[in-house]
Amino acid sequence: MKQRKWLQMACALAMTATVSFAMPLPTEAISLGSILGGVSDIANEAKAYKEMNQKIHYYEETEEGQQELLQKFKDRTGEVYNPERKAQLDDIMAHLTEGIAATDPSIYNKPYLYYLTPDPTFNAACSYGHVMYVNIGTFSLTDNMDELAVVLGHEMGHGQKSHVAHALKKRSMTALGAAIIAGSLSGDALKENLLAIAVNQIDTVQIGRKDEWEADNLSFDYIYHGGYNPGATAAIWQRVIDMQGDNSSNFVGEIFSPSDHPSNTQRRDNYEKKISELSGKHVTIKKGTDTVQINGKDFVTPAAAAGMTQAERKYFVMGNLAAAYDHKQNKETAINDNGTVKLGNQAIITPMNGDPSADDLAALLNKIK
Repeated sequence: MKQRKWLQMACALAMTATVSFAMPLPTEAISLGSILGGVSDIANEAKAYKEMNQKIHYYEETEEGQQELLQKFKDRTGEVYNPERKAQLDDIMAHLTEGIAATDPSIYNKPYLYYLTPDPTFNAACSYGHVMYVNIGTFSLTDNMDELAVVLGHEMGHGQKSHVAHALKKRSMTALGAAIIAGSLSGDALKENLLAIAVNQIDTVQIGRKDEWEADNLSFDYIYHGGYNPGATAAIWQRVIDMQGDNSSNFVGEIFSPSDHPSNTQRRDNYEKKISELSGKHVTIKKGTDTVQINGKDFVTPAAAAGMTQAERKYFVMGNLAAAYDHKQNKETAINDNGTVKLGNQAIITPMNGDPSADDLAALLNKIK
C-alpha cells in the first residue's frame, strides 16, 4: 500500500514537471522523448524504492541482519552489565512476549533482541528487526515492574506494527533517494548508509499521533495478557503527571515530535477508560477525586503509600478490581487474607497506613460488588 501511494505521488510529480516544461511550446512540439522521460523517471524511482526495500529487508527480517544491527547499536550506545536490572528486564520481556503471543503469535518468528545501555536518562527504543535498547535510567522513574512493563509494551507495540521501520524508510528515501536514482549508491554502500540512518537517527525519526495511540492501546493488551496489573497503564502516566506535569517532554524520550503526541493527561484518561471497560464498567473513578467506585458507590480512596501518591495508587486498586470482574471473581466472597483484601483468587488491595482495615474493606466490597 505504501509503495503504491509513493508511486502515485511520483507519477503526479513527474506529470507536473512534464506539463510545466511543455506549456510554452506549441501542442505539436510535445515530443515522445518528453513523455518517455517522465516514464523513465518513474521507473528509476520505483527501482530505487525496490532496491532500498530489499536492503532494509535484510535488517528487518534476517537473523544475520538483526544481529548486525544489534551490534551497531551496542557500538554506538555502549552496553551496561547490571545483573539485577538485566534479570528484571528479562522477566518483563518474557511476560510481554507471552502477552503479545496471545493475540499475535508471529512474535515467536521474530523475537526481540534487547540490551541495557549505560545512559542515565529514561528512554527505550525499538528499531528494525525488533532490535531494542533500554537505558538503565528507565528504572529511575519507577521500580514498579508493572509500570515498567507498560513502557516496554508500548515500544513493542511500535515493533509489532513496524511503526519505526516505516518512519525510517521515509527518512532513508528522503536522505538517499536521489543518490540511489542517480546510480551512485547501491549494493553494500547502500546497506551501510541505511544502517547508519537506522542507528544514528533512531532518536529523531518521527512517529505520528495515530501510531502513538495504537502503541498505547496495544501495550494495555500486552501487559494484561502478560499477567500484569492493567491499572499500571494509567498509573505510570499519573506518576509522570505528579512528577512533571501535563505538558512535559515525553517521559521516555521517544522517537517522535513532542508537538505531535497525546498529552500525559490524555494518555492517562484513555487508559482509565479502558480499565473501566475491562470491568464491564462496574469499576470507575469518582469524577474529580481519587475515590475508586464500584457500581457507582464509593469503595476506597487509597492513601499515599509505597512511593506512590494516592492518585497513582488508586489505579492499581482499580486495575485489580477490573481483572476480578473480567475473570468473574466478583461472584466470589471478598475476604481478608492475611491483611490483603481478596475477591476470589484476585488480590484487590493490601491496606497501608491511612487506609481502612482489610476487614472493613472486604465487608464493604461484599455489600456493593
